[in-house]
Amino acid sequence: MQEKEAKQAYNKRNVAIGGIVCLLLIMIGIGYYIWHKNAKTPQPIDGVTSAIAVVDVDKLMPEHVNYNKLLQLQAEKFLILEKLKSYATDTASLEPPEVNPAPNVFENVVDQQDNLRDINLRQQIKEETAVKENEIRANLAEEKNAAIKEITDKYTNEILNCTLKLDNAKNLRLNKEQQDELLDEMERLKVERGKAVFQIEQQFNLRVANELMAWRAEREKQLGLNNLKQHQADVEDSQQRIAQEQQRNNQYMQDRLNMLQARKKDSERLIILLHTKNNEIELLKKSILKDISSKAAKVAIQKHLKLVVANVPFSDNFLGNADSLNFDNNVLNGMVVGVDAIDITDDILTLLRSDREKALQNDKLDNTDDSNE
Repeated sequence: MQEKEAKQAYNKRNVAIGGIVCLLLIMIGIGYYIWHKNAKTPQPIDGVTSAIAVVDVDKLMPEHVNYNKLLQLQAEKFLILEKLKSYATDTASLEPPEVNPAPNVFENVVDQQDNLRDINLRQQIKEETAVKENEIRANLAEEKNAAIKEITDKYTNEILNCTLKLDNAKNLRLNKEQQDELLDEMERLKVERGKAVFQIEQQFNLRVANELMAWRAEREKQLGLNNLKQHQADVEDSQQRIAQEQQRNNQYMQDRLNMLQARKKDSERLIILLHTKNNEIELLKKSILKDISSKAAKVAIQKHLKLVVANVPFSDNFLGNADSLNFDNNVLNGMVVGVDAIDITDDILTLLRSDREKALQNDKLDNTDDSNE
């Protein structure tokens, strides 16, 4: 009897253990099914056949709500650069006025002789002197112009070299101190060029005066008019004219120096403004690309994409992806070479245009509120 009861108890225990084991197996099977279902890769939707997509940023940039602002900043930068270039290349306003330093050295010679013959001869000398002066100047013109051109070309080339360095200051990594040194060097070269040209003019004017006076003295002897007193008066008049011209040139040099100093001060202001404008442009570009990136990430989530590649060199290689690999060599016309990819540019265009419409509506509301006030 006891043996029978023990056997029944043993059978019940085996049944209980078997039931527990079956229950555990069922639970494990259910858990595996749930895990497998959740871990399964989502199937592409909307006809998407690839996990990789490309974006044409060149096409998207003009549609961004802030693109016009970017164009405006670039236009302002261009105007600043043009102004700086004009300071470096516009030398016409700094050239001396077209004044002949010694025109007609002896034109004020007035013959007061009672003798009609002397009056006629002096009038003849006066006319011949004017003709001779023009002849001497014409003979020396080529030599004078060549000397001026040689000086001008020399200094102009050096000034243009400084200008090119300033234009490429960012690429050459020139700091503000180095740029100021270039501006100072340009001023020095311009002043030296003006002085050199002025000296050449003075030298040739002196040669004209000397040759003309020698010719006149000889001509007066030929005509029997050797009036030393009148000749001395002519010399004094010539010296007075030269002194007046020297005074005019001194004033010109001072005015030119004042203008160059004013240009230097304004150039420093424009360089600071140019740096600020460059920073604004870079920040706005990054902001636009970041916005495009966020919209690309949104589309990528909707379409179950793993990777979105931008196909322009200046943008980020990946939009919405933490990795930063260089796929420039694998990107061509919106496709990844050797891999099937989809173009989601139009999807992002729709989002960008929606932003622009909202911005226009907000502007209209703001204008309406302003008019009501």
